[in-house]
Amino acid sequence: MKISLENAILIFALILSEAWFLNGYFSGNPEYEPAIAFLVAFGAIFAKDPLKEKFIGSSETKQHDINLFAEFQKALPSEPTIRLFKEHDFGNSFHQDAITPLYGFISTWDTVEKEFLDKKLEKKKKELFAEANKLAYEVSGRTVPVGMGQNLSVFSDNQRQENRGRRPDSVLEDAKILNEMSSQFVPKYEEFIRLCRSKLAE
Repeated sequence: MKISLENAILIFALILSEAWFLNGYFSGNPEYEPAIAFLVAFGAIFAKDPLKEKFIGSSETKQHDINLFAEFQKALPSEPTIRLFKEHDFGNSFHQDAITPLYGFISTWDTVEKEFLDKKLEKKKKELFAEANKLAYEVSGRTVPVGMGQNLSVFSDNQRQENRGRRPDSVLEDAKILNEMSSQFVPKYEEFIRLCRSKLAE
């Protein structure tokens, strides 16, 4: 226990309460109040540091998660990435830049540095990460660059030429799968956002 001003005050209170009790005891008129004061001061000396550590640690934990949540929102932003999955029909092409944050997220958010200290938040983040990983895998496997290479599509330029613009069943199936996975992913993302806001506002 370090000798600090607050410790010195508690020790002084301990000595005073002891003197108060002994004065009454030796004068033949012992009182309970000084004994209680002595016990309170004695207990406070040993309980103070663990309590401070608990509450200060809790504050530091929350601030860590607040900062990490801000990082998360930048890593996997609503605009344009989540809006793409929420509104886009993957039967049509889309700009590569809109999907880039998803790949960045799954590449960097499975490390210990990106763990939330709140166990519930971390559990939900891991669940979301797993879904994001599946979605990224399917998007990368079912789309190809088209046009000048800045856009991606399930309908390649070669297929457009060979089928004269008619979409083969495989293309329709790819679009259907990506649309379904997007519809499943977005609610999980929004649920995680709401949970973070609720927990970190407490």
